[in-house]
Amino acid sequence: MPDVKLYDDPLWEWVLGTKVQEYIPVARDFWERIHDIDISGTGCYPIKKGIHTDKDVPPGFQYRVTNTPVRSPIKNIQVFPFIPVGYLQITNVAGGVSKMVSRVCSDNRFTIEEFTIIEKHNLPSTYNQGQFIAIVPTAMLENAKILGRWVYLNLNEMTALCLDNILPSVKTKLIKYIK
Repeated sequence: MPDVKLYDDPLWEWVLGTKVQEYIPVARDFWERIHDIDISGTGCYPIKKGIHTDKDVPPGFQYRVTNTPVRSPIKNIQVFPFIPVGYLQITNVAGGVSKMVSRVCSDNRFTIEEFTIIEKHNLPSTYNQGQFIAIVPTAMLENAKILGRWVYLNLNEMTALCLDNILPSVKTKLIKYIK
């Protein structure tokens, strides 16, 4: 089998990098405010000016919330911003844009400033199963244990915690994250 690295064109990294560059300042704001995000459920949500950033949000920028770090498309990262590749408007790539983006981002080797750009595709839980790229701080990927975890608590569990009472159901939800 031929070495596919021979066929990689450095121009591809430049093209993808210039398209993603406009999302980087907003991604930086998003990650700085990650602890202030109101997590109300799993799914994909738009990144909004005034809530997640003070900057104008480029088209298609969203974030994904998963219920556990294990089920996340990016292991151990429960919340992350992403861009569906179609919004990048890359055209005239020999072999197709999807293949180009996959190759450039393979093995988490594509970085812009302090971020690693991660490509995912055909995931049933994210944006119509299309291809997207996520922007995740490299330091976070290297040491995901420093992150906290979002744990869903119902009203009874929250009320009990406020009254200094820890219900067995809360302990059950938390025990898997401290082992």
